[in-house]
Amino acid sequence: MTRININDKYAFGRDQQESERLDAQHKLLSKITDNTLIDPSIPPKNVLSVADIGTGTGIWLTDVSQVLDKTNTSCYYHGFDISADQFPKSPGNIEFSVQDITLPFPKEHWNRYDMVHVRLLVVALEESDYKTAISNISSILKPGGFVQWEEIDEETYISSPNPVIQEIYRCFSVSMKAEGKCFAASAKVYEECMAAGFLDAVRVEYNSDSNGDNRRETEKRLAAIIKSLYASFLLRSGQVVDEEAASKRAGDLIEHHWRLCADGQSPPVKVMRVIARKPLDGLSL
Repeated sequence: MTRININDKYAFGRDQQESERLDAQHKLLSKITDNTLIDPSIPPKNVLSVADIGTGTGIWLTDVSQVLDKTNTSCYYHGFDISADQFPKSPGNIEFSVQDITLPFPKEHWNRYDMVHVRLLVVALEESDYKTAISNISSILKPGGFVQWEEIDEETYISSPNPVIQEIYRCFSVSMKAEGKCFAASAKVYEECMAAGFLDAVRVEYNSDSNGDNRRETEKRLAAIIKSLYASFLLRSGQVVDEEAASKRAGDLIEHHWRLCADGQSPPVKVMRVIARKPLDGLSL
């Protein structure tokens, strides 16, 4: 087990409230991506072993196992995260380990998985980490296995006429650049997959506007982002003097957000998904 200082890796807490937020977020993201937990380009009959990196509560793996177990009850599932705090107390047929995606995986996981799933690491990874992350993913994929990486990144915020979205984009861009992180995360994942020699790499966009039933949930999610990440970035990047000022700025922006929503100006959420396949002859990374 690799010991990791998670303070700079995770922008939220690790308590029960955060676990509930993660599970609710998963349900929304599943709806936005048309309930395609596994991308349609990945043949489910070939997926007998699945790894989930940044697994949190393991909710994605739990739902995937319910789908795959309908045709094959011998599938193997393993969740990895930088902290065990949110792992379920009753994991069932899923195994969990503490692991940082930027560090080598133990050898028992090498060439083990038909599919590796990653989601929402844009705030956690520095731009220089992505090449290493793709290399580590390749090490645990079987030849011919698939990576599926999903992000809510600058694509959600860029070129939006919504003034709240524009302010979030401004704040995040300044802060993430100052911290050496990559706001264009999905484009970076795609770029590194291509550079590493993965095959059939694609970047797909899903938009919450495609289903009006998601409107209220996306409104609530944006308010949560403002309350947590926006306030945190304001403080960390020195755009405000203290936590009280950050909280005040965030509160004002949330009020503005809800006024716009009441006027029918609900912002969309875009989920960017990158899918790529490891060559049958492996990769030299």
